[in-house]
Formats: sequence, structure tokens, C-alpha cells
Amino acid sequence: MFIEQNYRKNQDSSSTLSQNNGKICSNLKETAKSKEKELASKSYSVIKRKDEIAAFSKELLRFNLSFSVLVSQKPKKKDDRDQILAIAKFVSSTPSVKETLLNAKKLPDKTIIEEFNVPNKFIRANKFYLIAMSLLLIGPYSEIQSYLLEGVV
Repeated sequence: MFIEQNYRKNQDSSSTLSQNNGKICSNLKETAKSKEKELASKSYSVIKRKDEIAAFSKELLRFNLSFSVLVSQKPKKKDDRDQILAIAKFVSSTPSVKETLLNAKKLPDKTIIEEFNVPNKFIRANKFYLIAMSLLLIGPYSEIQSYLLEGVV
């Protein structure tokens, strides 16, 4: 009788173990699938960002700019970067100003000075950065925008 009880207990525990192992395996498979999807999504995002960077680099070349110039010209003060972002948003959202930038490949200084009450010296000192930020906001660079604007704002 004692042997039969132990045998039944062992049977019950082994069936419980096999059920638990089945749950663990299915959980592992689900986790693996979700990780695989996450990696695929990240890979797509990285590839898309690389493509956007290449396209943006070509766009900058049309304006005789490069990333190295932008790095050297980046404003040091956060207030200046915020002001430049506000001006770039204005340029990208105002059709006449945007058209002037894209067609004439220069910023309409007087319009910006009147709109934001900034000195001409500020516009000249940050010209390249202003153009680049404006182009970034105008163009179809959603990945770069989300990545860069998080750090700027």
C-alpha cells in the first residue's frame, strides 16, 4: 500500500512537471518570437535611419554643407539651439520662407530678423546650422528628426 501511494504521488508530480515544462517551453518560444520581432523592428529602424542619413547628407551637399561643418558650427549655448530650432520650425512651416530657402538656397534674413527680433549677427553666426535644421524639418527624415530633436529639445 505504501508503495502504491508513493507510485501515485510520483505519477502526479511527474505529470505536473511535464505540464510545467510544457508551459515553460511555450513561454520560451513566445519570448523568442517577441525578441525576434523586436530585433527585426530595430534592424528596420537602423536601416531606415542609415538611408535617411545618406539622403540628408546629399541634401546638405546641395547647400554646400557637410556634417563636419555642422559639428564645428554647432551653437554652444542651449538657448541659442532652442532659438535656432524655433526659427527652423518657422522656416519649415511658412511656405514663402521655405520656398526661398529651397529655391534660392539661402535664408531670408530680413524676414527672420523681423519675426524673431534677433540680431543679424546671430543669423550669420548660425547660418549653416539654421539651414540644416530647416532642411531636416522640411524633408522626409522622420527617424533622424525623432532621434535628434529629442536631444535638442
